[in-house]
Amino acid sequence: MTRKTDIVVTTIFEPAWLQGYLDNIERHGHKDHVTLRIICDRKTPESVYAAATQAGRTGFHVDCPTLDQQQECLRAAGAPDDLVPWNTDNRRNVGFLRAWQGGADVMISIDDDNYCRADSDFVGAHAIVGRPDPHAACVQGAPWFNACSLIEFDTRAPVFPRGYPYAARQQPVTATAASSPDAARRRVALNAGLWLDDPDVDAITRLALAPRGLRARPGAVLLAPETWSPINTQNTALVRDALPAYYYVRMGFALRGMRIDRFGDILSGYFVQKCAKHLGWTVRFGDPVADHRRTPHNLLKDLYHELAGIALIEDLLPWLQELRLDGSTFTEAYASLAAALAAQAPQFRGFVWDDGGREFLADTAACMRVWLKVLGA
Repeated sequence: MTRKTDIVVTTIFEPAWLQGYLDNIERHGHKDHVTLRIICDRKTPESVYAAATQAGRTGFHVDCPTLDQQQECLRAAGAPDDLVPWNTDNRRNVGFLRAWQGGADVMISIDDDNYCRADSDFVGAHAIVGRPDPHAACVQGAPWFNACSLIEFDTRAPVFPRGYPYAARQQPVTATAASSPDAARRRVALNAGLWLDDPDVDAITRLALAPRGLRARPGAVLLAPETWSPINTQNTALVRDALPAYYYVRMGFALRGMRIDRFGDILSGYFVQKCAKHLGWTVRFGDPVADHRRTPHNLLKDLYHELAGIALIEDLLPWLQELRLDGSTFTEAYASLAAALAAQAPQFRGFVWDDGGREFLADTAACMRVWLKVLGA
């Protein structure tokens, strides 16, 4: 059965990425059941709206709401005005909401600097979500898996994805891949595609190594229940069941004189991953592969914004891994997680936590509960 698929992207740059996706969708016969949801912001050039209109005239399903239409969508769903701030990557939540309301069976999140490769069936590869993958190996035997090990780089130094805890980078035990009948029966909740050229690593890694991804290693892997890895919103697909647990966490909170940023997708990825593990689903890493032609960034500014998130997850993730959730659906599990975060927030002590970290976690838990109400899940 053909499933309705939505591709969600936020953008403030020229739409150079768009044509490659349109060509790929048409080439592989997905034109009738794929909707591109382009979420603009106050900085987005008019050329994006023009390109979206032109794509619609050629038969593609494109949803590119104006800023007023976005606000009306949020208000109609009962979202408070500050739930999705302007001029932030948090606007992605508008696309998630519209995908949910539009009945998407599969939701794919991309960035506007992720370019579709002509040699892949982009939508077809992500269609694995909601189904088991009997051909993928299962990585197991350790609490952490480095998804960058699936990529060949131009450096021999180890490369880790953004959001991979630094404490885990020093652990000698690593997860290994092997066939697993149990993993082969588990349905895939999220499929994390890979990225070549400029990989999704943190600013520390970019400043120290400036790695370049040359090629992806063949094959895909599934995470065992005890094994974790960060998941971003670049080239990542979710099955509809999991979307209520995928609120993009609001950034900009003051933490010890810094402002946490660039970790909204990392936190949302860990939270939905926790719910998936609780419910007996799995997470897949592998195809499709995208080219990450990164938009211009000031790496020192990136580092400033990432430091608070790096420090926060060092303490948060061990607690999250051990947490027990309730519920038999993603909605129920996410509500259980939000309640646990709110209850645990006052208990954290130390660097970052004493200077806004506890308040940030409580605020995040409150937003998660609002997200569930907005979706009506």
